[in-house]
Amino acid sequence: MKYKLNFIYNNWLSITIILSVVIIIFSFISVTPSSTVQDTDKYLHTFAYLSLSFSAAFRKPTNHIFIFSYFFLFGLTIELIQPYFDRYFDLFDVLANSIGILLAITFADLYRKYYSY
Repeated sequence: MKYKLNFIYNNWLSITIILSVVIIIFSFISVTPSSTVQDTDKYLHTFAYLSLSFSAAFRKPTNHIFIFSYFFLFGLTIELIQPYFDRYFDLFDVLANSIGILLAITFADLYRKYYSY
């Protein structure tokens, strides 16, 4: 576990960039979701933004407000642009993204305290 956390700690910027690109791609692809995907959509948003913001929150523990603001605005911008790509704006997606970011900050703090980084 410590090796994985060291990897995240040392490669946080690359991880954040790669996950940002993946989220952007999946956010603008026009799909017809099945009912199963529609039911789990908010969980997917929460997990995606938890994954996206965890490495930054883990590496930069004193910048919680900046980290939350940056990833919140990232997700909000995607939601605002989606109607131009045959998708739609959903305020609950923004809320799910925010929950994911807050969970990432919380988990990063817990890991930092437990593993004493």
